[in-house]
Amino acid sequence: MGRILIDVHVTNFGDILTNQKEVRTIEVKDALVDTGAAMLCLHKDQIEKLGLMFLRKIALKTANGLVERDIFGVARVEIEERESEFDVVQIPDDVPALVGYIVLEQLDLIVSPSIQKLIPNPDSKGKYALDLYLER
Repeated sequence: MGRILIDVHVTNFGDILTNQKEVRTIEVKDALVDTGAAMLCLHKDQIEKLGLMFLRKIALKTANGLVERDIFGVARVEIEERESEFDVVQIPDDVPALVGYIVLEQLDLIVSPSIQKLIPNPDSKGKYALDLYLER
């Protein structure tokens, strides 16, 4: 499977909730879809432009071992005309912006290796849907 690069529209969700006149938004060009990463991962300057608030530190397992990273929130993420809210991991500048599997699952998008694109989940029959199994 090749690399899948996408454009991501990211907004400060706090600005929306507090009815700010100017809602801080960025366009992340060529973010790497990474099904091995869990979350949306952005660089420090992108997080600062959004004005996201520091939430906590978290230990992350990486290919290079365990590292500690800062978590910021909350961001509204829009990909392929689907949107939801997520926390954001700050990553080093030498790593591309990443879109992880939690974002993909919540937006009901899947990776199509044959065409090297994100597509709506065909099991959802064209509708934005999430799996939720409840006890009866």
